[in-house]
Amino acid sequence: MRSHMMAILTGFACCALVASAAEVTFSISSPQDGTTVAAGATVDWTISVEETDSTGSAGLALAVVDMVQDAGNPESLDLPPGSEGSIVLTGFNRPDGISNPGEGGATTGFIGVQRGTAGAMNLIQIGGGQNTFGQAGTVMGQDANVDGGVGQSGPVVLVSGSLTAPATGGDYTLSLANALANTLDSVETPPNFSPVSAATTVATDSITFTVGVGCALLGDLNCSGGVDAFDIDPFVLALLNPAQYAIDYPACDVSCADTNSSGGVDAFDIDSFIACVLNAGCP
Repeated sequence: MRSHMMAILTGFACCALVASAAEVTFSISSPQDGTTVAAGATVDWTISVEETDSTGSAGLALAVVDMVQDAGNPESLDLPPGSEGSIVLTGFNRPDGISNPGEGGATTGFIGVQRGTAGAMNLIQIGGGQNTFGQAGTVMGQDANVDGGVGQSGPVVLVSGSLTAPATGGDYTLSLANALANTLDSVETPPNFSPVSAATTVATDSITFTVGVGCALLGDLNCSGGVDAFDIDPFVLALLNPAQYAIDYPACDVSCADTNSSGGVDAFDIDSFIACVLNAGCP
């Protein structure tokens, strides 16, 4: 399927005589980037695309990129497909646009398809392209009307998704790779072909999150790296509602509330926790 998709995508640039002067940049972001999360916590990610240099371009015609795991990650996992991004990219997604078919019950491969060894699958060919051929397709490319100016007003969300942080502690990096982009030379009215050119792509972005294992500092319930009055509210939450504490403080470990080292978090930890706060640390 990958080779089939690549043949289709190559067709987007079949009529271009020279490469476009346009530059297309892919980026990945996450609220968990640069933070520590607990094993099993949710890590959200978003991939965006924009024309950072639109010289000679009438907007994006095609935007495809892979999301891959770093070979040095402590543990591998199967990256789950994401969700469709900005509505302005509807014309890049099947059935209106041209993208991989969906797998595993998904209606489209625009959200990424899993490839690789089981237990270590990356997301391949996230995204798709507009139908620039001037003729409507039947299964995909049903919209022969080309949208101009896409990606020229700032980043556009391609796909967003989430994954579950692995059980093994350490630093995990997800990177973008194998980007492919074409830009429109002009926007023509069907049945005329809208010519495109291959753009220079930049896809060097990555995110890194750390999976923490166990309690790093007793009494530090807000994971600030110290013990102070700001830990009181999260301590009370950990004591009364540990499930909600895990949601509100995903990078922290509830066992940090076991300040009397009894092996559990209960009312008997209150006095020792107060002592930790007053002494700016537990004995």
